[in-house]
Amino acid sequence: MTRSPEPADSTRKKDGRATRYASLDEAFQRHGTPSANRDFIRRIVEGIDAAGFVGYATHFRVERRGGSPALEVHPGYTNGFRTEQEIVRRLGEVERWPSRRFHGAWGVTHPVAAPAAPERPARAPRTSSSRAASAPEEPPKVCPTCFMVLPMSGVCQNCDA
Repeated sequence: MTRSPEPADSTRKKDGRATRYASLDEAFQRHGTPSANRDFIRRIVEGIDAAGFVGYATHFRVERRGGSPALEVHPGYTNGFRTEQEIVRRLGEVERWPSRRFHGAWGVTHPVAAPAAPERPARAPRTSSSRAASAPEEPPKVCPTCFMVLPMSGVCQNCDA
C-alpha cells in the first residue's frame, strides 16, 4: 500500500462545469489519457455497472448505477472505490491506497503516472503586428524660447519664435 497521490483537501480545485461524454473513448480522447492507462481503466469500468461519463477540467467521473459513488479518473490515478477488496477483485494486486475523497474510500495508481499532452491543432506562426513594425512616434517639438509645444507649422503662437 502506498501514499495517496491526491491533493490535500485544502488544495483541491472545484470541479467546474460538467460535460457529459457519449463513451469512455470520448473521455479518454478529451483528457489525453495515455494508451497504457486506457486498458487498465477499461478493466475498472468493465467490472462496474457504469451509468455514464462526465468530464471536468482536470478529470472525468464514471457514474455508477445503484447508489455507489462515482469513480474519479484523474491523470495517474482513479479513486472512489468503496473498499480495498473491490480493487483486488477487479484488478488483482495493484498499487492502492486509502483515498481522501470520502471516509473509507480507496484509490489505485495507473501504470503511467504522467498524462499525455492533449491533442490540439497546431497554431499558425505569429506575425509581427503593424503597430510593432512601425517606427515610434517622435516627441512633439518644443519652442526653444518659451518651451511650449509647437504647432504643426513650427511657429510658436505664444512668443512668435
